[in-house]
Amino acid sequence: MRTNGFVGLIIAGICCISSQSLLAQTDFPVEPSNESEGVFRISNTSDYEYEEYQPAAVDAVSFAPSSPRTSDLSPIAMPDGSPAASGEYYGGGEYYGPMEEYTQGDWIEDPYLEESTYERLGIVAGAAAVFLKPGFDTDTAFYTEDQTGPSTITTSNNFPYSYQTAPRINLGLIDNEGLSAQVRWFQFQDSSGASAVAGNNFTFFNALPTKTSIGGVSAGGQAGDYMVASSSMNLYTIDVDLSQELNFERWQTTFGGGYRHASVSQSYQAYGTASGAAVASDVGHRFDGNGIVVFGEARRPLGLWDRRSKGTSSLSLISSAKYSALWGTTKYSAVDTNPGPVNAVAQTSSNKSLSIAEVQIGMQADFVLQTGALVFVRAAWDGIWWNGAGSAASESGDLSLLGGSISLGMDW
Repeated sequence: MRTNGFVGLIIAGICCISSQSLLAQTDFPVEPSNESEGVFRISNTSDYEYEEYQPAAVDAVSFAPSSPRTSDLSPIAMPDGSPAASGEYYGGGEYYGPMEEYTQGDWIEDPYLEESTYERLGIVAGAAAVFLKPGFDTDTAFYTEDQTGPSTITTSNNFPYSYQTAPRINLGLIDNEGLSAQVRWFQFQDSSGASAVAGNNFTFFNALPTKTSIGGVSAGGQAGDYMVASSSMNLYTIDVDLSQELNFERWQTTFGGGYRHASVSQSYQAYGTASGAAVASDVGHRFDGNGIVVFGEARRPLGLWDRRSKGTSSLSLISSAKYSALWGTTKYSAVDTNPGPVNAVAQTSSNKSLSIAEVQIGMQADFVLQTGALVFVRAAWDGIWWNGAGSAASESGDLSLLGGSISLGMDW
């Protein structure tokens, strides 16, 4: 009996020592719950001391936003009633609750948390003033032949084209992953003129050639004869496209493509006198076509500011390229009038294809508002080439539009 009592006493002592050792080694970290998203669990222990509590012990990685642009999770903060907040524990048990119900506290300094995340409303829009000067394979308005000397001297009188302002507008929808559907419109118009007066006899002016039986008109022959020539141009494009934003390290890119409708019309008028008799030439041609357009844009932040952080700004280098292939119909008409009067008319219509290449290089400043909307201002050099657009009086040849642009846009 005495032996059995002694053995029981030893067993009881071993159990007490084991229980104290296990309790001393128990750790109760703040850990994410396996329950639904947005719920975490706080385990409690009386062994914790308040002054030793460190927010960095929270497993912030488990609650990092799933996307750099959007997140349904609020900033991680300790709930009211936590040891750090009130000095009281949750009764030695475990606490479960939605994160949205907690009072917001200080941000936990963790590189996986993104303070600047926001949810887009889905609107993207922009407008630009584009300053362009047209250029052709030849800018000739008419030719002058001086036959007063021993040999004929021919010179070219050119149209003095200058810079014109053209509008460019885009409007569309964009989702939180950067997929966008937009409509874009651009239009350019210009006109120019040139004239000359014969100072003596045997000075002639030849208008640009046409497809009529006359082939164009000539003026001059005696002093006082003259020629006046003018040209006009109107072109526009309408795009409906899809694009996707993609980021590669510090490069922010956009790629897309879609449908394009384009039209370009040009006209040429020349009139004057030939030995006092009236002559005139009126020429016009137009192309209307449809096709595909593809494009890409790259932005490289300079690192001066943080981009996509609410209430901040950024400065980036930008470059973009766009190409479209078009198929359509071209129509041509010409009327020449010589002294007599003798009229000659020509009209043609045929299928035609042309291409348009566009390049832009410049700088862009982004301003991220507290609402999450991104507003940008862009200054850039622009180059546009219409290959096969022709010139004032001809369907053949290329047209270039070179200059710069100031753009204002919003991504909200």
